[in-house]
Amino acid sequence: MLRDYDCVELVRTEPRRGALQHFYKATARPNLDEGQWRTLPSGLRGELAGETIGELVNDLAAAADSGALEDPEIVLTRTPLELDEKAWKKLNKLLAKTHEQALAIAAESAARGTDGVFATELGVLHFKRAATQD
Repeated sequence: MLRDYDCVELVRTEPRRGALQHFYKATARPNLDEGQWRTLPSGLRGELAGETIGELVNDLAAAADSGALEDPEIVLTRTPLELDEKAWKKLNKLLAKTHEQALAIAAESAARGTDGVFATELGVLHFKRAATQD
């Protein structure tokens, strides 16, 4: 399935127990739209989400260690919400549009050249919180 989305390429094959085992390497971070994400098996969705969260935490820790989180222009918020299904979907659509706009802004920056360019990271999480026991 990831091969269908051009996220992996076949590196080699090896015979194993009467079958052919395929070995792949990542060619791109999956940037799947909502429809593509839904078609992935739930286990793969969980694995990809876990990898993304792990990478985000590692990058955040490195930024903290370097003092980058002391920047007065950093944007850092945590907003627990109470939403119905309609609001959940509406907010998810807004976040998808925000992601698209962020990529467009990055493309504009790249078109201007490399002078004054610095690495940033945008992490957006919107998830259903675990149910709490009262």
